[in-house]
Amino acid sequence: MAAPDVRVVDVRSVAMRRTGFGIPADITLNPYRGCAFGCSYCYARKFVHDDLARRTTWGRWVDVKRNAVDALLRESAKCHDATIFVGSATDPYQPLERTHRITRALLEVLLLAHPKSVHIQTRSPHVVDDIDLLRRFGDLLTVGISIPTDSDVVRKAFEPRAPSIARRLAAADALRSAGIRTTASIAPLLPCTPRRLARMLAGRVDDTWIGTINFHGDEGGARGIYAARGWDRYLMPEHKAQVRDALADVGLARRRDNSGGPGVPSTA
Repeated sequence: MAAPDVRVVDVRSVAMRRTGFGIPADITLNPYRGCAFGCSYCYARKFVHDDLARRTTWGRWVDVKRNAVDALLRESAKCHDATIFVGSATDPYQPLERTHRITRALLEVLLLAHPKSVHIQTRSPHVVDDIDLLRRFGDLLTVGISIPTDSDVVRKAFEPRAPSIARRLAAADALRSAGIRTTASIAPLLPCTPRRLARMLAGRVDDTWIGTINFHGDEGGARGIYAARGWDRYLMPEHKAQVRDALADVGLARRRDNSGGPGVPSTA
């Protein structure tokens, strides 16, 4: 996998008011712009409306918000008693976090801001690097691990630069063993064997979230993968129902479904 083109940028704000896509939070925090994982179905590329070239090369570049911590310190009052979503438009634990550590620094500021709740969304096993810090949030924190399928064949088709399913499951194990509330975000729901997926998740997570894929008008990308692989049947409502039933059988009945944005549990 080629390394992404990395730029270091300054931003005026990092604590953004919720902007839609079904995110049940007051404030979103994104330490980076862009994402090296470049998943074919990612809705976040729609936010790159000011540069068509960068929108079409999504996954090949990342902007590092070097002054994100200073921005959050100025805006920390907005986070007090608010519900916070970390990673609504990027993966906060993509590989370059191990070099820049901006996500960790933002979380340290959040601890002092006394939010109502914090949800971190990632598909990266590097989230376990911060278990010591995450535990300090106690019951205020939930970590969502994106596990949209049980199959690495499927994973490689839709998100070839993302970590394997096995590594994500291992991260979920480590988080839950550390006492951190962990959610499996089956979002978007991709082709899978429902009962195998349910067995994989049983005992590893506290909750699940099922999200329906949205192609956002892009008939190439992810939609083309379904057509080329003959996987269209997995877009039928019956597939989602089978996954929901399989999860219920192992005690992981989802609380809500989401058809628009990233999979996160309700904070209500």
